[in-house]
Amino acid sequence: MKFLCTSLLLLTALALSGCSTVGESSSRTASPSAINLQQMQVRKGTVGRRKEFPLRAKYITVHSTSNRGATALQHARGMANGAFRGRSRWNRTGYVTWHFTVDDRVAIQSLPLNIQGEHADHDGPGNRSSIAIEICEFRDARRQAAAVDRAARLTAWLLNEKGLSLSRVVPHYHWPQHRFGGNKKPCPRIFMTRGRPGPRWQQFLRKVDGYR
Repeated sequence: MKFLCTSLLLLTALALSGCSTVGESSSRTASPSAINLQQMQVRKGTVGRRKEFPLRAKYITVHSTSNRGATALQHARGMANGAFRGRSRWNRTGYVTWHFTVDDRVAIQSLPLNIQGEHADHDGPGNRSSIAIEICEFRDARRQAAAVDRAARLTAWLLNEKGLSLSRVVPHYHWPQHRFGGNKKPCPRIFMTRGRPGPRWQQFLRKVDGYR
């Protein structure tokens, strides 16, 4: 999500505090400790939650941030502070929002699982029907591999929580941008091959399946 880059640069001046393990949740069971799931949820009635749309999740949409080096904590703090303004007039809340951000150390939840995010296709089925996961990007191959592994564990847990099959895990690319001529965004960038989901995406799906 390249539109986050400018806002994240502004966040480097902020002192980053730790996350809480307390927050709104619609999960039935605790997440596995290997995920290291923390909470920094956008406060109800503020910024990206001034307007809320109910979500009954049928898919999990996977993104990558396109902000190399920026952590899950930076993204979560930015979202909570309203740093990621929506650029499109079709954005329903005025802010870009999603449910989880994952890096090599932690996964942070920013929205309850029963509230839609603004991450995929404005008022399209991607936002209306899916939980969104953003995977942080790193130049260091070991950090990137750790972030991908943590995202796979999180995705597997969410599939089990929601009673969904592996076929319901989709890349952002899956959702046509119906407000922009059906264009498909080449995201998550870390899993794309020549602008389309490729072998790395299939490897990710196999990893998710292995953790179910």
